[in-house]
Amino acid sequence: MRKLLIVMVVCAFECATLGLSMAADNNDAILKKIDALEQQLKELKGQQQASSEKESHCMRAFGREKFCKCIAENLPREVGIEQYVHTVITPKEGLGYDALTPEQKKSVDQTLATRDKCSEKAGGGFLW
Repeated sequence: MRKLLIVMVVCAFECATLGLSMAADNNDAILKKIDALEQQLKELKGQQQASSEKESHCMRAFGREKFCKCIAENLPREVGIEQYVHTVITPKEGLGYDALTPEQKKSVDQTLATRDKCSEKAGGGFLW
């Protein structure tokens, strides 16, 4: 009887230890998820700030609210207003488009597509 009691106590101890181990693993997974979410939040705040700066710079240059909001929302993250202007006024050959990396070509293409999209949204034309 005494051996049975000892075996039961040992089994109970093992079960408790296993439960604690599983809880610790679960906590680690939860902490990793929290860290990942915090990182995503930081990146989103950075994107929002960059978008606000683009809109502000655009308003100083062009003064068209709808157009600038569209530009700020749709330009690739790495493209500022100065680069936007340079890209849209320079022919692709002048940009050396054929020699650009695929990432750079994508950025140029997105910038030009943003110009087309936002010019249409301005309503009948940019200046009127």
